[in-house]
Amino acid sequence: MTTSNVLPKIQSIVSQVNTKRDAMDDYKQKLDTAKNELEKAKSAREKNFSFETDNKVSELENYILRVESRYNILQREFDEDVPSKLREVEELYNAYLIEQWGQNEEVKELTKRTLDSFKETVTLLGLYTKKPSELNKQVLPHVVNDDFRKAFKGQTTFIGADNHSLANGVPLDYDTYQKLYTAGRALGVNLG
Repeated sequence: MTTSNVLPKIQSIVSQVNTKRDAMDDYKQKLDTAKNELEKAKSAREKNFSFETDNKVSELENYILRVESRYNILQREFDEDVPSKLREVEELYNAYLIEQWGQNEEVKELTKRTLDSFKETVTLLGLYTKKPSELNKQVLPHVVNDDFRKAFKGQTTFIGADNHSLANGVPLDYDTYQKLYTAGRALGVNLG
């Protein structure tokens, strides 16, 4: 695992959220404990009413109101805060993934191989699409010779074959070829 500038930020946010969740859980536990104590105190007051048992019930009821109020505030703040923290982690995760992509040796090697292969492909594609024109120049003299000129003297110019229809082994349209050539040139491929 490579070092990261982003991962500690993600871990910090996760830690903050967990700290708030732990604080809420602590309040909830205190609240549940106090409610259990209140039930016991009410039961004790019913069995043996005295100033102490009545005072204990009142104190617990007030304590529960305070803890419950604080717990509800924390719960509301937490519920409002968590979605934004999650979005923040998602954004940081994207940055983390980009960071790791740039540091990964396998990715670097694969990128180099892909670029080299693409450059070679564009070079071959350039040679392939030029070949019909070159072949036309080679074979045209076999047909358009002195005998041909004599036979068709005074006729319109001989058009010949459609060079572009020959190099169709790679089924790409014109725009795709142009985009490939443009990308190849941007990567330093000399297309002649």
